[in-house]
Amino acid sequence: MTRDWELPEDLTASAFARARVREALTGIGLTDEVLEEAELIASELAANAVRYGNTPYALHIEAAPSRVRISVSNHGSTEDPRLIDAEIYSHHGRGLAIVEALADSLGWARDGDRLDVWADLRVAPSSD
Repeated sequence: MTRDWELPEDLTASAFARARVREALTGIGLTDEVLEEAELIASELAANAVRYGNTPYALHIEAAPSRVRISVSNHGSTEDPRLIDAEIYSHHGRGLAIVEALADSLGWARDGDRLDVWADLRVAPSSD
């Protein structure tokens, strides 16, 4: 299963991404824990795209029997994503650390001025 959406051009992109992940992945045999992790990953990646990149923003979900890949793209971002050591009371700076902690793998690639950031979650085969 593969799904793509254009994300809103503001901070509602996070909520939009969470809702699309839930819609796309509900009913395919994922545990509630994996579904919640996928939602949080999509939310953080969408927030980063809007915060650090330019339009258009897009969400891509690919579900296979053994993994789910969530990717978000934006244009015009000039720096590669990086983990930072956010202060405990900082309002920003923990998104990629959250994604890294939840995902089995995290990466990014550039294609011209487009930046794609992706995270993979390994999933157990469904017993259905």
